[in-house]
Amino acid sequence: MTTSAFVAGRGPLYIFDARAKLLLLLLLCFVLFLPLTPFSLWTVVFSSFVLAWFSTSFKRSIQIVKTIIFLLIIMVLFVPITYRNGSVVLKVGSFVLATKEALESLNILAARFMAITYLCTLYIWTTSMADIQLSLRWYGLPYEASLVMTLAFRFIPFVADSFKMIQDSHALRNAQERERRTISDTVATVTAALVVALKAIPFLAMSLESRGLGRANKRTDYRCLKSKGPLFIHFLIAILVPLLFYLVFKKK
Repeated sequence: MTTSAFVAGRGPLYIFDARAKLLLLLLLCFVLFLPLTPFSLWTVVFSSFVLAWFSTSFKRSIQIVKTIIFLLIIMVLFVPITYRNGSVVLKVGSFVLATKEALESLNILAARFMAITYLCTLYIWTTSMADIQLSLRWYGLPYEASLVMTLAFRFIPFVADSFKMIQDSHALRNAQERERRTISDTVATVTAALVVALKAIPFLAMSLESRGLGRANKRTDYRCLKSKGPLFIHFLIAILVPLLFYLVFKKK
């Protein structure tokens, strides 16, 4: 419950109000599925990458790609079985590896997937978990639902950190025996990470109880969100950015 994916950095995203930022994220994700040119989708990916680089660091901005590279490879592997009756672009003998329609579909899907991943990661990196929960409650989401959602955001980095520490621990113990990692090493690491997650259940229960989960009385707010500047301006920017982007890059 104390783990957070928030990354201290700089830039306008750290000044932008969390509520308006959430609206901006949802609108941008919605606009990505409207009829846009592939160039516009990759523009979002490149802009998000540059913004992540400026806000945090180049290493962290590349880390986002590393986390989804496996899924991107799977997308590429499925190209030969999609749009089989299209215009052939690449084939080996009589077997069609890729058609024009399949490559166009891959281009759009990969761009959307990377854009959404970068946008959501930027939101989580630049917004504290407490502000995310307060933003969800400000939009009318019940306390229990907002707590569950923020808990999921906390659980992912907790498991990732635990897995990394266990992996490093096993690597130090086996450094003199062998240098290459085997499948048994991965199984041992995953098992240890599962044990750590199970042992954290009592602490999670106590943490939820201390946050008032399950109480029947009406909750009060310890702190409130305060925007840096007029809140109306933040929401106006959150609406205008996706709208202008769609008007400029929509298919004609």
